[in-house]
Amino acid sequence: MCSNLFAQSEQTINLQLSWKHQFAFAGYYMAKELGYYKEAGIDLNIKEFEYGTDLYSTIKNKEADFAIGRSSILIDRAQGKDIVALGAMFQHSPLMLLVRSDSGISKVKDLKNKRVMITDDAKDTASIVAMLNANDLKLEDIKIQEHSFNLDDLINKKTDAMASYTSNEPIRLQSKNIDYKILHPKDNGFDFYSDILFTSSSFIADNEKLSEAFYDATIKGWEYAFNNIGRSAEIIHNKYNSQNKSLVHLVAEGEILRNLAYHEGSTNIGCLDKNRLQNIINVYKVMGLIDKDIDLDKFIYKHNHHEEILVALYHNDIYLYIVIGILALAGLLSIIFYLSVKTKWLHTRKSLEIEIDNKTHQIEDMTYIDSLTNSMNRRAYNIKIEELLSLYSRYNTVFSIAMLDIDDFKKINDEYGHRVGDNVLINIVLLIKSEIRQNDFLYRIGGEEFVILFAQTSIHEAIIVSEKIRQSVEAELKTIKSKTITVSIGVSEVMQNDTENEIFTRVDRLLYKSKTNGKNQLTY
Repeated sequence: MCSNLFAQSEQTINLQLSWKHQFAFAGYYMAKELGYYKEAGIDLNIKEFEYGTDLYSTIKNKEADFAIGRSSILIDRAQGKDIVALGAMFQHSPLMLLVRSDSGISKVKDLKNKRVMITDDAKDTASIVAMLNANDLKLEDIKIQEHSFNLDDLINKKTDAMASYTSNEPIRLQSKNIDYKILHPKDNGFDFYSDILFTSSSFIADNEKLSEAFYDATIKGWEYAFNNIGRSAEIIHNKYNSQNKSLVHLVAEGEILRNLAYHEGSTNIGCLDKNRLQNIINVYKVMGLIDKDIDLDKFIYKHNHHEEILVALYHNDIYLYIVIGILALAGLLSIIFYLSVKTKWLHTRKSLEIEIDNKTHQIEDMTYIDSLTNSMNRRAYNIKIEELLSLYSRYNTVFSIAMLDIDDFKKINDEYGHRVGDNVLINIVLLIKSEIRQNDFLYRIGGEEFVILFAQTSIHEAIIVSEKIRQSVEAELKTIKSKTITVSIGVSEVMQNDTENEIFTRVDRLLYKSKTNGKNQLTY
């Protein structure tokens, strides 16, 4: 009966964001825009963060029904606040310290006596403080500056390090061709959750069906967002863009966040693991932010356990109870019989399933990754070039393309053998990756041919980077007999009405011109 009521009328639900509109909340936008919430009987009102907002207070004062917080909500729970965590949309926190490459800071210990911008809220920066402590640094050892939330302060060297998000500020630095380094708590053993969707136990008790429907629709929205980053970014760009981010920035943000949303070996979004939560609690205890244990079974929303099948039984569900009991008994008897008769076969089948699963993952990797160089392959290039051309046709977002070919590579293989040739390919990929930005893309499209896609980059900028690559290859790569390795390069910028074939053919001809004019040169 409850589900029929949902279908007939929608209940307004308020969601309080933890920051301004951006791809970090894409799952909620998509669930709203695609009608997933509406199908669940929910009219969602999304409230953008305003400075001074206390997230828990919005729940306590019923200004919001759900809110998004960090792992620090564990501290609130330990203090007796009524908080239930439905799911962590990011398994790994994007919070880190960002420094310029020319700052002289290459590791955490280098921050001693340096200016560092972090917020004064200890619980929200706990992972950063823990990282400092693990590297024998106390807060007194650094010069703490009030966080301005203005990246220009890092760009203009008014600070040495700034608490930032991997999905935001680095993208902006890349667009300005400013090299940077990330000091991440995760790399120092402090792997916190982020963007945890939470509410109160009292709200769930009063709205059990509604809470479950909201949670399911939200997960569905996130699955769509990460499977359709380009389309999701367009919707955010057009409807949820109070920060005036470019479409390219939003796409890059989505790609970074997708990597943070899944825990290793899992395809589920939102999972909360008690062991990981306990590790976070232990960090808070060491820092003096928590002084008591937390009942994690009550803290974690019961439908978050993906590995368990939970059936909610109500007073009027007696027939469902009987059917489930019969099915469970029949299933148990079948399993006992099956195990007793087919134990050996089951073992063989399990081994086969594991092997098939491993092979499936290998095939998926092979689909987009070149197995020798670990760069992306031609199939991956075809997908990305279509995406960039689409962005260009819709929003005039300029990009450039470089095609690179190793000179006389056949002679290298013939004279020194394929093992040396393979090493040349591997090392040239490592060199190229060290010269390009994170939001540029490298593909091996043939034996010794590579393509670089420079996102949001004019041909003049692409020429500078490509020429630097050419010079670096000549200066740094040698064969076992010190034979110099060189490359020829063609560079072009996207043009009006370009198709995938036209831009590829054009840059291929430019590369051929470099070859015929003497090799080891760049043509554009």
